[in-house]
Amino acid sequence: MHGGSAHRKLNMKSALRRQVLRNLTTDLIKHGRLETTMPRAKELRRLVDKMITLGKRGGEHERHQIEAYLYQPKAVVPLLMDTYAKRFSTRPGGFTRIIPIGNRLGDHAPMAVIEILNTEEPESEVSFSYLVRSLATMQLKEETKIVNKALAPTPAEDSVYADKRSFKKALDEHRSKEKFALKIKKAMKNASLSADQLQEIVDRDMDRAKVLHDKETGKSVHRFAKDTWPENTPVLE
Repeated sequence: MHGGSAHRKLNMKSALRRQVLRNLTTDLIKHGRLETTMPRAKELRRLVDKMITLGKRGGEHERHQIEAYLYQPKAVVPLLMDTYAKRFSTRPGGFTRIIPIGNRLGDHAPMAVIEILNTEEPESEVSFSYLVRSLATMQLKEETKIVNKALAPTPAEDSVYADKRSFKKALDEHRSKEKFALKIKKAMKNASLSADQLQEIVDRDMDRAKVLHDKETGKSVHRFAKDTWPENTPVLE
């Protein structure tokens, strides 16, 4: 009888798999985020949450457990037992976030960014940067202020649909807009931002994309913004 799978094998032998995950866990704790394949990110999330939980306990035995598993203990242990322990003192779990970023060229492997949450500076998270990028792209296409419009999506009341398929498509689009509005509200709450402040950030990022576009020719501004968008998230001055 086949038993359950305790973890992902990642197409590696056990010794190599353990070494790779120890390296990735050390790098993620040290740098705060990294890009890897989706299966590795999901396996990495479990290990990083365990290490942060050990750091929150703060005992000598927990310190020895961390040092026995992670590389570079002199750099990593202070982060776990001081920085992350204070940041997540009131949070019982879920210390990381995984963001899909598409498939890798070549082998078409699903890629993701995994990052440790930053409750003190939510604007520095990759998810906030992607949200600003999405809003700015929408604003470029519609050429109007987008934040208040995205926060309160309204269905078209006088629309006439040819069949059930077109009606279902319009309904799915409206539901996705409502889901995106909830994501915006959650990001604003985490970052303690008003709609006007978020609109300022979106305008600033859109202006930056237009400046970069002026240096290029032969591309539409929307395509150029998608290809060469600055990765650094703008912050309020």
